[in-house]
Amino acid sequence: MIYEVRVCNFTSILMKLKLNILVAFLVVLSSRSFSQNLIFINPVPKNPRAEVKVMSIGQIEYFSLQDMVDAFDVRIYYRKETGKILAFFPGRQVKLSVGSNFVVFDALVIQMLAPVVLVDQEAFVPLKSFLELMKEYVISDLQYSIGNRKLFLEPTPYSPPVPKTTGVLPVEGKKFAEPDRRKFLTAVSYQEKANGILISIDAENGGFLDSDFSSFFQGEEWFYVTIYGADCDYAKLSKVNPFSSIEKIEAVPQGRSVQISLKLGRKFSSANVHYDAAMHQVMISLQYPLNRDILKKIESAKDSWKIDTIVLDAGHGGKDIGTPGRWGFAPEKEIVLDIVLRLGRLLERRKDLKVVYTRDRDVFIPLWKRTDIANKSDGKLFLSIHVNAVPNHSKSPEGIELYLLSQGPGSQEAVHVAQLENSVIQLEEAQDKEKYKGFDDSSFILANMVHSSYMQDSEKFAEIFSKNISSNVRQKNRGVKQANFYVLIGASMPKVLVELGYNTSRSEAELLNQPKHRQLLAETLYKSIIEFKELSDKTIEQ
Repeated sequence: MIYEVRVCNFTSILMKLKLNILVAFLVVLSSRSFSQNLIFINPVPKNPRAEVKVMSIGQIEYFSLQDMVDAFDVRIYYRKETGKILAFFPGRQVKLSVGSNFVVFDALVIQMLAPVVLVDQEAFVPLKSFLELMKEYVISDLQYSIGNRKLFLEPTPYSPPVPKTTGVLPVEGKKFAEPDRRKFLTAVSYQEKANGILISIDAENGGFLDSDFSSFFQGEEWFYVTIYGADCDYAKLSKVNPFSSIEKIEAVPQGRSVQISLKLGRKFSSANVHYDAAMHQVMISLQYPLNRDILKKIESAKDSWKIDTIVLDAGHGGKDIGTPGRWGFAPEKEIVLDIVLRLGRLLERRKDLKVVYTRDRDVFIPLWKRTDIANKSDGKLFLSIHVNAVPNHSKSPEGIELYLLSQGPGSQEAVHVAQLENSVIQLEEAQDKEKYKGFDDSSFILANMVHSSYMQDSEKFAEIFSKNISSNVRQKNRGVKQANFYVLIGASMPKVLVELGYNTSRSEAELLNQPKHRQLLAETLYKSIIEFKELSDKTIEQ
């Protein structure tokens, strides 16, 4: 919807965009053989001779979406430059994107088993998960077969299902469109706003669904909107004389729909069409391109989100030795400091990165001070490096573990690790301990309101590092877990705590005391940081 622009917090906008945008990827395949066809048993296709191609990618079967809509004579719109696909089934609009696992039924977003892929410029969807969703939300009596395999063998008359609302908040005043009931468009009005044009079209006889609208730009001169299930008085809607931004409007009934054509007098960057149930109006908003000042602010905000400062936290230090050394090996505080300094030297070679250490020597730093250092340095990634331990040395596990800050209690093992790392508070001075007062379950949720904004990026880094551990390091990869670590609370950035092995395992303690292995761990961390930075920075630029 068009709105009056007064003050914009562009950093906040970029943050929301950055955290919610899925990084789309395009899977392009060619020269595939299609050994099977998908046969729709019920409802009977309008074009029963149409062949629906089926192919396998790995263990997943896909079929041609274009073939399906051809079989049922359903309109489809595919925009190559964005990979967006719209299919207009009776009573429902189905939206997909090439490279995405998500399918949208009107406003309901659901994840499929696998993404939409592109095969010789033709969209293929994961067969089982897509058709199960189609049966659930669009074609209630759907039956199909592949070869001799058949599903949903109880035929019933074809009709669009009653839309389900389980798990979806109802919209006040929202009613589903009735395909057989015509709505009459009676009047049109215009409002010019600071960032675009708002066109309001009065509608009699009930409301519309978003699936009743389709729209597109043709170059910079025309914008077209088709409204399904509508009729209008051509002369009444077309005689309106707008202003310089819109030179002409034409409203033409076409069967059971109305096409509205707008002759544009200036460039618009985007558009949106929806139905306002309270006002009984179809609302068309056309947005102007952002001006240079706004673009500069957005670019500045983008720069502020780039991964340019890495905060390295060597756990423990000074009077807090961490896990003690056994068998003549070094304690945790010495091992992690050496690895952090090795990692820091690798990162400092890059001109596009700044490295901040919570400690670069054997000194005691309270937990709260570590995240305070990270925040004051405007850190973009916080890594707390540790070595693990268990009370029973004779049964010590081995391997590397990654921990994310959790809002819940986590597993028993994760709770033990968190308690071990949090126990350093007992060594802190009285004024330092005051910092942790009030961190009960309820206040921990409040602390996590900040943390949750960065959870997706924290998970992404952990995923990258976990992958590189398996590829490069000869220690066991014990995976990614969650627990409540005080050292991670309050760091306003992606953050991960890394346990690089067990000092209570003799073989692993010996490995962690070898300079060559410490260098390997530092290099693996470095590789993961750079991969994360490149991926994150690329997302911001999109």
